Amino acid sequence: MRLFALPLALPLAALLAAPAAARDLGYDLRANLPAAHVYRGGAVADAATVGFVKYIRDMNGSWKLGAKEDGAPAAYLPGLQANLWLPVGPEQKGAKLALEARFKPIGKDQRVDVFVDGKKIGSPNLTEGWQTVRVNVPEALSPGLVKVRLHFRRSTEYAGTKTAAAIRYVRLTPQDAPPAPATEADVAAALRSAEGDALVLPDGGGLDYYVTPVKGLTLSGTARGGEVEVFAQTDGAAPKKLGGGATLALKLDAYAGKAVRLMLRGKGGAVKLDGAKLAGGTAGAPKAPTKPKYVVVWLIDTLRADKLDFYPFPNANGRKKVKTPNLSAFAKESTVFAPYWVQGNESKASHASLFTGTYPVRHGVYTHEAKLEEGLTTIAEAFKKAGYRTGGFVSNGYVSDRWNFDQGFQDFQNFIREGKGHNARAVVKAALPWIDKNKDKPFYLYLGTSDPHVTYRAHKQFIDQYDEPGYAGSYKKYLSGTELGKLKAKKSPPAERERKRIEALYENEIAFNDHHFGKLIEHLKSAGIYDETLIIVTSDHGDEFWERGSCGHGHNLNQELINVPFLARFPALFPKGKVAGEGAGGVDVLPTLMGILGQKPGEAVQGIDLLPYVWAEGATYPTSVMASMATSSFALQTGPAKVIMRSERAIEIYDVSKDPAEKDDQFEKKVVLTLAAMDPLSLFLTRPKTWRKSVYGPPNNLTRAFE
Repeated sequence: MRLFALPLALPLAALLAAPAAARDLGYDLRANLPAAHVYRGGAVADAATVGFVKYIRDMNGSWKLGAKEDGAPAAYLPGLQANLWLPVGPEQKGAKLALEARFKPIGKDQRVDVFVDGKKIGSPNLTEGWQTVRVNVPEALSPGLVKVRLHFRRSTEYAGTKTAAAIRYVRLTPQDAPPAPATEADVAAALRSAEGDALVLPDGGGLDYYVTPVKGLTLSGTARGGEVEVFAQTDGAAPKKLGGGATLALKLDAYAGKAVRLMLRGKGGAVKLDGAKLAGGTAGAPKAPTKPKYVVVWLIDTLRADKLDFYPFPNANGRKKVKTPNLSAFAKESTVFAPYWVQGNESKASHASLFTGTYPVRHGVYTHEAKLEEGLTTIAEAFKKAGYRTGGFVSNGYVSDRWNFDQGFQDFQNFIREGKGHNARAVVKAALPWIDKNKDKPFYLYLGTSDPHVTYRAHKQFIDQYDEPGYAGSYKKYLSGTELGKLKAKKSPPAERERKRIEALYENEIAFNDHHFGKLIEHLKSAGIYDETLIIVTSDHGDEFWERGSCGHGHNLNQELINVPFLARFPALFPKGKVAGEGAGGVDVLPTLMGILGQKPGEAVQGIDLLPYVWAEGATYPTSVMASMATSSFALQTGPAKVIMRSERAIEIYDVSKDPAEKDDQFEKKVVLTLAAMDPLSLFLTRPKTWRKSVYGPPNNLTRAFE
């Protein structure tokens, strides 16, 4: 596997740069060429480009990419067979198609069987060396993702891998298409899609981008050597012509919030398209930036976003929102980020990503033994370097010195490890004297609260607001982690009444936490430092309550486990009452805070400073968010499109704008929605350990540095 990133985090001083230096936050089509699908009578899986990964679903790096065979760019397929998935659009419905592939067999006496859509369509005769085979598909294909399989007779140890062939390209093309190019030079010319900074669109051919536009974006560009025709297609609809000509200025507002196949076609010659982009807004900066004297992070362990009333999407189980008067009042004074994803679905991985700005595949803290790497800079270390007093009061047993999470803290307590009370009341009780003792100088204070994490306890002040009276079952007073684990291990969920009680216990713990968060806010105000304090509220993951047949966390990448709250209050840096909807994650917190401190994140940091997005002027193209379960499964969301991928066949696709509870899997039903999310994830997986959003851009909106 491999990795991605965006432009370098801006220190506070750089946020005052002149508007002329502002970064464009639209979508540069030339920079995003690796995400584009080359269209020559159909999509072409071209192994000469990094974009080839979009067709092979190679989570584990089985293919050998970026190779050269007899001087020609190639990919060595893994073992005996090549599996590829090619999009067939509605414009190809009912068309007579052929499977065309150019490859070089490896080893003597090779043979290949060709399968399309699960059916064998031929076994063409092979020669030695590079060759192009074309086999007619006997039946018309339905629009969708069509599986192509090339199965060879034998594999051979070759060029450091075990393979049966070197692949140059594969495509589904009209049967009456002109003969395939015969030499590598001819192939390269036929598939060429860029010349310098210009996109190349041959007459009748072009490029497809699967995008998720927002309101206010305009497709712009200038054509040379002909004209450009632009079409847009959404799932279930035929392509619709948006316009065209030599100069493009096409608004996409009608497609805002949707997954769209944006189709560019040359007309009248070999067209060169300059300056092609979805033009939007520019990176902004605070009007009167001020560095906070104090910074407090209040982490609410196991809090999912859908339980809170300031997030508009419903509770996945249809229950009423939890009453959180203090958090709700705080949200009105804050910038609220939505979506905001943690990078893991359990404490160690997500805390490590939050503390260090790195993805789990980079920091590796997702096994019981793994410790936080001392070479990675933590938030506490950044503040300590800046001269802040650093303190941490934590009620999560994993976030302790045993796993190196105390790095950078001058004062640190882990209540569980020390055998002390560890609910929000205990955290606040310990934190308030520390605040009073240290308020004469700048400080960074991390408060890791454990409610609503198990044990879920009933609080007299709150429980009756969330459960019906008269409950007399096993969980009247509490549900322990051991008991939840036993319930999780059972094949069937408990009775509905028990499920309601358990979720009510969880919700009453959220209310309990909110109450003590209010005590913290009261103290900061009474101490006279509230308005000098940057306060961040977030979580490390959520819990499931049998929405998918299980409970607890650590077992999936659905919204209830990874979509959590993130709020920041400090008006000079985070506007009051703003909803930042571009997309943010735990990896972005460290570089944002380092930017505020005027520090430059190290090369290991994979997130990006959020402030240029928070203060953006004009429309901002969505920023994808990403999470994983170690290296076994990955999830990515861009705009409405979300993918969860466990293997080449175990894939789920959701439209979270219409289905936030993820009840209706759209995989193999909606190709446009699927590719809008899967294409960026495929690109991310080319370099997951080294992807830096500050360099490469987010996976769904690349910079030129990626190529």
